[in-house]
Amino acid sequence: MKRKKNKELVDTVNMENILDDEPKKTKKEKKPKKEKKKKRRIPYGTFEFYYNVLSLLIVMGIGIYFGGRSFYYYSKLNSNFAAAQSTLNGTIINTNYVVTDGDGLHQDTDGYYFKGNIENNYVKFGNRFFRIIRINNDGSVKMVTDDIVTEFMWGEDADYQKSNLKGWLEKEDKNDLTGIYYDTLPYPTDFLVKTEYNVPTFDEKSITDGKEEYKDYVTTLSVKDYSNANGKNSFLNIQKYFWILGNDKDGENLYVAEDGALLPGNLYESYGVRAVITLKKDSPIVSGNGTKQDPYTIDQGDKTNYVDSYVKLENDLWKVYAQYGKQIKLVHLNYVAQDQNRIYSDSTSYFNPDEWSNVAWYLNRELAPALPYYNDLEEFATFTGEVSGDTSLDYKYNYKNFTLAKMGLLNLFDYHNTDLDDYYLCNTTSSVGSMVNVYHNYGLLEETKVDDVKKIVVTTAISSDKLKVGDGTQSNPYRMR
Repeated sequence: MKRKKNKELVDTVNMENILDDEPKKTKKEKKPKKEKKKKRRIPYGTFEFYYNVLSLLIVMGIGIYFGGRSFYYYSKLNSNFAAAQSTLNGTIINTNYVVTDGDGLHQDTDGYYFKGNIENNYVKFGNRFFRIIRINNDGSVKMVTDDIVTEFMWGEDADYQKSNLKGWLEKEDKNDLTGIYYDTLPYPTDFLVKTEYNVPTFDEKSITDGKEEYKDYVTTLSVKDYSNANGKNSFLNIQKYFWILGNDKDGENLYVAEDGALLPGNLYESYGVRAVITLKKDSPIVSGNGTKQDPYTIDQGDKTNYVDSYVKLENDLWKVYAQYGKQIKLVHLNYVAQDQNRIYSDSTSYFNPDEWSNVAWYLNRELAPALPYYNDLEEFATFTGEVSGDTSLDYKYNYKNFTLAKMGLLNLFDYHNTDLDDYYLCNTTSSVGSMVNVYHNYGLLEETKVDDVKKIVVTTAISSDKLKVGDGTQSNPYRMR
């Protein structure tokens, strides 16, 4: 029994040893099991692993490439849109709905044009207001002055190319007596392209283009543009008289009456003149929404001029109407108060500072010397040539005679840029010398006797070097000190 018991004990010990060995054995076997688990995380071989990584990189690269391109073109599109918004043609096209009927921006084969009584096509350029007529297919913008800029007779030849209008508006090479209006514009060739035009024929409601095509930097309003805009029911009807480029079926030149009607005009009669120019494509603007209160304003940089700027001399406000080198010519923005009832002269229409009854005597012998800035004024040429049926209707005759003085009057062919009305001009009008011209701002000249009572609007001149402060606006005019 005892032995048996011991044997059982041994067997028990041995069994414990065996049992002790079992866990150790199991522990040793865990290592290969762990390695097997690690291997299961990669369900493919090394080749497949690198292939999948490479594929992922390619997919990511394609995504980045096309995503980047999309972002680039989106940015470029927005950039182009922003650029378009800062140019005159781009702003108009992007901010106006194109309509097919009624007032607004219309489209035709030549581009876009404004029609009807609209109020959002004002442009400020060269210190003055224009109205947009159309945007051409090349992006250039055709405009007309918002108001008449002078008034005179057509001339002795019905042909526009030989008319006073053509010579006064457009500069001809080697002819100093042409382009009176052209010379009022700032750096024309930098900002403008030539306007294409012909002389259309108007037959009731039908318009036929002229056979000859012309190009000028400055021309006048065409009957075709007037008709496209809806004539008397459009922004081009300013309730004033003015010449218009076109003939009726009988070959007569046309003008627009105060009510907006198109009528045949006599070459010897005088009507207002409106100037037409075309801005280069993509002309940059600095501000504006196209209304008269906030017009599209062309960015001219440092290429500006003095014409249409305001100048304050002591307490007197003047406006520049011409510039010749450093000499700028000024027109006073009010009538001479003490001369509301003054006559031009008691004997002659010649502007003569040496005749005591003449308006020229009063201006240069009495009024001017009493001014506190008299010594700053310069002598300038007041042109007094006769333009009449007795001599010639050619505007160049205006420059055959002149008077040097420190104070004068506007003449028939000056640029008239004020709202003043019913004032004397200084031209001689007939060989008899007893008649004188009177300017009316609604577009009709009046010829009256020299001893009729009219208003006096004075002009003078000063060197631009004397203007030290101000920016030329009405609220901050140029000043000497």
